[in-house]
Amino acid sequence: MTRRRLHAVTLAGALALPYIALKSYWAAGGRAGLADGYRMVDDFRRNGAPAALIRLEQHGVDFTAVLALAGVALALVLARRPPARTLPRRLLLVPAWAGTLLVPYGLLTALLGANGGHAAGGDPITGWIVPAGAAAFVGIGTALGVAAWSHRPPIRT
Repeated sequence: MTRRRLHAVTLAGALALPYIALKSYWAAGGRAGLADGYRMVDDFRRNGAPAALIRLEQHGVDFTAVLALAGVALALVLARRPPARTLPRRLLLVPAWAGTLLVPYGLLTALLGANGGHAAGGDPITGWIVPAGAAAFVGIGTALGVAAWSHRPPIRT
């Protein structure tokens, strides 16, 4: 069962790789998929992002790409073996279970993207980006859910 779980987590987590690569590309100054004149840093400022996140973005590090990578890494750690004895199990399982909420978020993103839902004033990103984001959210949430499921406490009857 461990091998099948690891394969499922790896496959689901791999859905996040295009998103991680794309967000990192944008943070490094890439423009593919962005509307003319749109800058992610300006959007961060407008939305009240902390100064630390703005600085990271200015230096080529997108925090959502880092979080996505951390989610995939956490899922792989949980899928490979039980949490280390030095770490409380809940320390790893709480964020893993919380991360499963990315599945409905990804499905909603896909649904809104398919129906042409976008913010007033036009989207700052082109339509081909939405599937990458939706797949990443569903993939990371699924990977975390599959990995955490194997560590659930036994049901007592």
